[in-house]
Amino acid sequence: MLIERATRFELYGAVRLFEPVRVIELDATGADGANAFLFPHSRLEEMASRLTIVIPVKDDELLSLEGVISGVPHAMPIVIVSASSREPVDRYKHEYELARMVHERTGRSIVVMHQRDPAWAETLYGTALESLVDEKAKSVRYGKGEGMLLGFMAALWSGARYVGFIDSDNYVPGSVYEYSVAYLAGFSLATSDKVMVRIKWPYKGKMPGVSSDVYLRKRGRVSVYTNRVINLALSVAKGVETDIVQTANSGEHAMTVELGREMEWAGGFAIEPYQLVSLLSKCWLELKNDCPGGSAGIDVIQIETRNPHLHAERGDEHLVGMLAASLGTIYHSSLCSPRVREEIMHMLREQGYREEPPAPRVYPPLSTINVDRVFEEFISLSKDTLILPER
Repeated sequence: MLIERATRFELYGAVRLFEPVRVIELDATGADGANAFLFPHSRLEEMASRLTIVIPVKDDELLSLEGVISGVPHAMPIVIVSASSREPVDRYKHEYELARMVHERTGRSIVVMHQRDPAWAETLYGTALESLVDEKAKSVRYGKGEGMLLGFMAALWSGARYVGFIDSDNYVPGSVYEYSVAYLAGFSLATSDKVMVRIKWPYKGKMPGVSSDVYLRKRGRVSVYTNRVINLALSVAKGVETDIVQTANSGEHAMTVELGREMEWAGGFAIEPYQLVSLLSKCWLELKNDCPGGSAGIDVIQIETRNPHLHAERGDEHLVGMLAASLGTIYHSSLCSPRVREEIMHMLREQGYREEPPAPRVYPPLSTINVDRVFEEFISLSKDTLILPER
């Protein structure tokens, strides 16, 4: 892979936020890398087994999930965290069997677990992460962020050095492969061991229905607002206009375990923008000892890939809720000045949302628990978790 060099960045306290760099060539065999950053196959082979890919799933088509799995390089372990329904059809059972079939055919390392497994509640009670559990349901709360956090725990337990997230509703396996390689290239571009790589897709489109066509958008219908608001917040706080953030709602992102262990995590759809907002708040405006970057600082690398992101249609109601959750991460943070707050409310009213956006549900860093011990206890109690090869 050949990528533009990551040289231009803006400094926000301990956070180096790099301008997006583009993938120039997907396969750069024969290139010398004199005028760009060359990430050769030899480097991919060296690093691949250290990157675990976490795939959050919720009632997505098996076709798209199988395609996502097929796009992940074989050496990268996979963790599937499912929040899929179990009644009237047990969709998780089919995901479980799909993973088993993939392992039988390929021998790849794969973990499959359900987010609402009762074993999680038993395991997390009494730990710093017991707020993940819904007391009424006696299980982990529904929410994308909650699933990603559990997936990160599984990746830590398996010995990952890097953890990347890829959504399960992606219908282009080639884009999954590109994301996976771009994550490792991004880590190689960075100068710190506290690194986050965030993907900017060139186009995004919905899978067409019977009477509709694919329309490729340059900007997502939620991210266009979230990017604008975060950039406005940074511009107002610093007194210098910027548009550097272009990956506020990046479901496809990755981080080193050194960073992921020290970060707070948000629940639901707030997770993606919250990771940026939290870092900028704690490591810039409120710079204290709880900044995950420490004295070395944090590199946030944004990479624009080549493959389009084709995904399933979710509906306008889903988008409005996602927008409110995303903007709520900014609204309730130290980044939010009166001007930014006014802009957020204006955007939400335009979408028919009349209330203040919800504050994100925030969970403490994984460094507050013994991840190995907690996950081992979960495995011992769970009847529905698949770990292949068996340990």
